[in-house]
Amino acid sequence: MKTRAQSQDLPTKRAEYDIETRATAVAYWQKGDSYRKIGAIMGIPHSTVQKFVSKREETGSVQNKTRCGCPPKLKAEDLEILRHNVLEDRESRTMPLAGITENMNDMLTTDVSQRTVRRALKDQGIQCHPAAVKPFVSKKNAAKRVAWCKERLNWKVEDWEKVNYFIFIILFKFAF
Repeated sequence: MKTRAQSQDLPTKRAEYDIETRATAVAYWQKGDSYRKIGAIMGIPHSTVQKFVSKREETGSVQNKTRCGCPPKLKAEDLEILRHNVLEDRESRTMPLAGITENMNDMLTTDVSQRTVRRALKDQGIQCHPAAVKPFVSKKNAAKRVAWCKERLNWKVEDWEKVNYFIFIILFKFAF
């Protein structure tokens, strides 16, 4: 049987509380307060306070246990170097992922995979996709654009509102 959170695809654990919050909750409990009273004072669920206390009694500490898994291959300095190298110039920004990975492996003592580099770039907000191809603007078309802008340089808000109104009418006619 699934819990309500599982059936709604919600995470069962919403937040991880810091050590000070956990220690404060345990201190209130040792003072003699109930789980519900501690929860009300601290603004956290009473069941969470109960888990803090049971963990303290079980392990003797309120700190997290060490998590399983291997340590990350890329350290903070490596991530900064990766970001700098990718955003350095146009050539590096358009380089394929294989080339970026090869450059990183040349700089690092341990080899990293393309998947690791892609994940690191994504975590830093750098998306791996080719640049959009933009249409070429000829000198003739550029001159026309400048002339169009100069004609409308002194337009007032009312003039622009008319343009929006006419565009709306044109779009409305084509929609039906």
